[in-house]
Amino acid sequence: MATTEIAIFDALRELLEAEFKEFKWHLSKGGTQDNPIPRGKLENAVRQDVATFMLQQYRDLDAGKIAVRTLRKIKQNELADQLKGKLPEVPEDVSAAGGASSGAAAANASTAGVTVNITSASGGTVKAPVIHGVVFNGTMTFN
Repeated sequence: MATTEIAIFDALRELLEAEFKEFKWHLSKGGTQDNPIPRGKLENAVRQDVATFMLQQYRDLDAGKIAVRTLRKIKQNELADQLKGKLPEVPEDVSAAGGASSGAAAANASTAGVTVNITSASGGTVKAPVIHGVVFNGTMTFN
């Protein structure tokens, strides 16, 4: 599986120059997140640079989500779907408007007796399975 940076770069290579320019514009305007990449940094950036800047600014998980969301904003939905397929941590509901859910793939619904223990240090990040379309018997605790 490709790294997030390479997957984003591969997607950016598919854009025409005007589309790439619009992609960079969205990144600089913070239309993707509260933490925009400075315009001056993106102005003359080539595709490899943009992929690297995204990883530096947003980390792996967020960079993938933001790349998919930004591709949707510039009406590159098929390319966004292809990128999302290369990034299993990007949730199914990433839209141009934002609003992503948990980042890990859901457990197989036919698997019986699944136990998941998740811990995180103060201020840490947890990648947890998405709970979707299943029946639970027994205790569940969310803190």
